[in-house]
Amino acid sequence: MNSTKVLLGRKIKELRKSKGWTQEKLSELLGINPKSILRIEGGKTFPTIQNLEKIAEIFQIDITDLFNNKNLDDIQNLKNSILEIIQTFNDNKIKELYNFVNAIK
Repeated sequence: MNSTKVLLGRKIKELRKSKGWTQEKLSELLGINPKSILRIEGGKTFPTIQNLEKIAEIFQIDITDLFNNKNLDDIQNLKNSILEIIQTFNDNKIKELYNFVNAIK
């Protein structure tokens, strides 16, 4: 199961890309370091409450929409999300995943 940080990061990245913005552009709009955007989108850190409010304002959405991940209902989005997750795995995690998938097929 994905952590809230990872899902939130993906949502922010999805919103940013939908606008055609770079991480640098979003960081300028928020007034934070571009590396902070990288860490947020990568699911490494949470944005502050103030930055969550700014993000929602920038994208003209309710703050609760940042935690809405209905897009994961789409099979292709699920496949893409799985591939992104797998790319972060070390060798042992990949072996564990293989054993799990092999057991449920």
